[in-house]
Amino acid sequence: MIYLDHNATTPVLPDVFEAMRPYFCEEWGNPSSSYKFGAKLKSVIEEARAQVASLAGAYASEIVFTSCATESNNAAIHAALKASPNKRHIITSAVEHSSVLSYVKALEQDGCQVTYLPVDREGLLALSDLENAITDDTAVVSLMWANNETGVLFPVEEIARLCRSRGVLYHCDAAQGSRDGDGMGGDARRRLAPGVG
Repeated sequence: MIYLDHNATTPVLPDVFEAMRPYFCEEWGNPSSSYKFGAKLKSVIEEARAQVASLAGAYASEIVFTSCATESNNAAIHAALKASPNKRHIITSAVEHSSVLSYVKALEQDGCQVTYLPVDREGLLALSDLENAITDDTAVVSLMWANNETGVLFPVEEIARLCRSRGVLYHCDAAQGSRDGDGMGGDARRRLAPGVG
């Protein structure tokens, strides 16, 4: 079989599997529990958090592990709305991942206003459209880095600069990106482990 959907998920690398084998088979307790079997795993998770932070050029306290892409994207958008409770406007693109589009559509039902930026025939986003869409009521701009279907890259550095200059939080779904977090510029960015090996 030839597998052509590595953007969605990839097989676990053998070295990763071997490093995780004890936690799949022998030491699988709840790290938040009060009993020793699970509680000792908390230090293992904190070590992993520090390793991820080092790879991402971040502080360990900035690393949050979630169960899936949907949870990560929803949490970032939700946190942005909570950070600015008087702001109810969200900007995204018409070609975002379904986890973003489904959530912002649900937020529209709860009274948020959502602007869906178009892309051109090449899948590119016009920064002028983003600049014109930002209002005083904009709580968050949620735009991906690399499109999971087309591979088109959005200009995340420019998007981040524009959002910063307008005082708006920027959430970057970076699951399909392939370099470290430096230069991405998002206030909240997401990486999904299955997409990066």
